[in-house]
Amino acid sequence: MDSFAKKVRTFDAFPKVDSQHTVRSQRGGFSTLMTAFCGLLIVWVEIGGFLGGYVDHQFIVDNEIKSSLVINVDMLVAMPCEFLHTNVEDITKDRYLAGETLNFQGTNFITPPTFNINNINDKHDTPDLDEIMQDSLRAEFSVSGARINEGAPACHIFGSIPVSHVKGDFHITAKGLGYSDRSHVPLEALNFSHVIQEFSFGDFYPFINNPLDASGKLTEEPLISYSYFAKVVPTLYQRLGLVVDTNQYSLTENNHVFKLEHKRPTGIPGIFFKYDFEPIKLIIIERRLPFIQFVARLATIVGGLLILGGYLFRMYEKILVVLLGKKYVDKDREKKSGGILDNDVKQKINSD
Repeated sequence: MDSFAKKVRTFDAFPKVDSQHTVRSQRGGFSTLMTAFCGLLIVWVEIGGFLGGYVDHQFIVDNEIKSSLVINVDMLVAMPCEFLHTNVEDITKDRYLAGETLNFQGTNFITPPTFNINNINDKHDTPDLDEIMQDSLRAEFSVSGARINEGAPACHIFGSIPVSHVKGDFHITAKGLGYSDRSHVPLEALNFSHVIQEFSFGDFYPFINNPLDASGKLTEEPLISYSYFAKVVPTLYQRLGLVVDTNQYSLTENNHVFKLEHKRPTGIPGIFFKYDFEPIKLIIIERRLPFIQFVARLATIVGGLLILGGYLFRMYEKILVVLLGKKYVDKDREKKSGGILDNDVKQKINSD
């Protein structure tokens, strides 16, 4: 057994110092306690990180072929419903009458106090994994194509619009402007002030925050055009087998007031949502380190901490020697008997 212990000791990367060659001090004890405390703290943090996992963000080329998706809309426009015309036109020049699936409900125009009104939507943050998992309640609008109380001064427009998965434009204009129509809205009756409760792409998750949610514009210009430009990125959230497949989008916007020439505006007033789809996909997934990798990482960190603690303590001792002298440093150390000088003293005392 002793021979086996000697063979193992030869492979020790950190050979131990014999106890008779070491001394103890208050500073050394305090250093040991601090190193042990830091080590336990790091172990606690690493174990918590291992159990809780980490969030991995990846961008990949979106190789999934999609032919269509839906645009979810819930907004209020400060004009009667019978004055409004809604339409979708994509890059292939295909048109879809959004009014066939959207719902129009006459109501009074209000601006909720918590909405971001007449400000640029530049404070939107990408929802994190915890927020998405808490708010991932999928829903659908219960009605489609309904028209209620159209004579009211404002119009509540809500519903889902099926569109092709290509670059397109969803817009809200006044009848008789931009499209030929039997009715014509007087220019003085135009008012494209609006508030947006929901504007999203794909499956409808009403509690997930989007850049246009809870925003709006107020204006007194009848011939104004509001344009929103959205870059849509498919996004997949995944945690413990739960998958939320949705879409995020970045947003830029501008507005333009048209002039009146020959009693006709020089452009088309309205609200325009222009969208395009990026060829990439964002994957946000919760992962955990493999157990063997976790143990190796933990051992590496603790070993490095012990080595660093030793170096720092020796550096501290040398600084004290330079500043206060060797006598000050030695007075706190434990005094041990032994060694050549002590043996010579003992022999001299015995001979006397």
